[in-house]
Amino acid sequence: MSIHQSPAERLITEAAKSPQTEAWISRQIMAGQKPSQILATLDRLCGKVGGDGAAGLTFACALVFVSTFAVLGWALPS
Repeated sequence: MSIHQSPAERLITEAAKSPQTEAWISRQIMAGQKPSQILATLDRLCGKVGGDGAAGLTFACALVFVSTFAVLGWALPS
């Protein structure tokens, strides 16, 4: 990775790693996440899981899925 890549260029690089990663990044963008937030999540998750394979992506998807419901449950009145 080049030091001079913009967040958008870095997202494109990450998305090119696999169709699953591309789909996950696309879903995050459609959900309104900023590129810097998506990259921060990828960096954290790849560091914790220890790889750039399917396990890291599955963990990231599960984390985002659960956090969406947690935020909606907290932010929206019942």
